[in-house]
Amino acid sequence: MLNKPHLRMTEATIHKSGNPRHMRIEVEKSKRARRIGKASGLFRVPKVVDFDETRGVAVFERVPGLQTLRRAAVWGPEYEALAERIGAALAVIHRDLTLPPDMVIPLPEDFRGGGGEVFLHGDFGIKNICLDPATSSLVIVDWQFTDVHGGKATFGSRYFDIIWFVNTLLWSPTPRYLTSDPVNPVARRFLEGYYSTARIPYDAKGISSYANHFFEVKRTARRQTSRRHRLFLPRCQALTQRFIRSLRKDLFA
Repeated sequence: MLNKPHLRMTEATIHKSGNPRHMRIEVEKSKRARRIGKASGLFRVPKVVDFDETRGVAVFERVPGLQTLRRAAVWGPEYEALAERIGAALAVIHRDLTLPPDMVIPLPEDFRGGGGEVFLHGDFGIKNICLDPATSSLVIVDWQFTDVHGGKATFGSRYFDIIWFVNTLLWSPTPRYLTSDPVNPVARRFLEGYYSTARIPYDAKGISSYANHFFEVKRTARRQTSRRHRLFLPRCQALTQRFIRSLRKDLFA
């Protein structure tokens, strides 16, 4: 039985294999999210072409020319406008995604609490949020919970997906991070897009407390990154603390 998913690509498809139970959940989430994306018009999800439940092998359509957000977006106004669309897409996912009772798996204890519980994307980061250059549409992939934290959870605090997205921005540094703060303007537009679409109250105290705890939990693991990334640790930590402070302010003041 496979634990960590394995990918194989052809010109038209992506074959993903892993733990059969986890893959069954990912396939179901992908199908339901695809319908949500179509209904909202905010994003797309690649079609599930086939699934072997016994072996845990799923076949997804491959979108030609797809680029991850990490590669496609340019810091500045373009990225900020895109972040607002991404926030709106996540709000709709949290509002409309449901799963059967046997697929309700709580978040790890370290990441529970606050914001109201929803069904999660689970790995909502810059590697899984993509752009289709032919249509400029958002394409969201990989609907399995991040294997960094066990690969299983489906349900819990909405803050997990929100902070995980910003986490992937903050801790994917480039030399630009050393001389400016490109992340916080993008993070703010993302949050504005999320809360404007979700139409729920913004709880500054709740989300900033969650973010502070989240980054404290992650802090130990940061020291185990590559040597190149360790050089950026002090600056990334400073930008992280700036982001947490920004959460304590009213977004819509």
